[in-house]
Amino acid sequence: MKYLLVLILALVVFWLWRSSRQAGKNAAQPHRPARQAPAGKKEITEMVACGVCHVHLPKSEALIGRDGFYCSEAHRREAGA
Repeated sequence: MKYLLVLILALVVFWLWRSSRQAGKNAAQPHRPARQAPAGKKEITEMVACGVCHVHLPKSEALIGRDGFYCSEAHRREAGA
């Protein structure tokens, strides 16, 4: 019983010491807001699916074929055959 009381007292002292240390660290550093992306940098691009394998990719990177969009030249040729 005596050891349990000493253990509890040691844990309380440790907890108080750690809390005061954390409070001191937080007071020393000013609060900085979370970093946000600049408003002008957000770019939304349209995604299209390859006509053969159905993988989605940005429209700007897709190859345009007779029957739609393709992820590679090989798939564009395969669809044309």
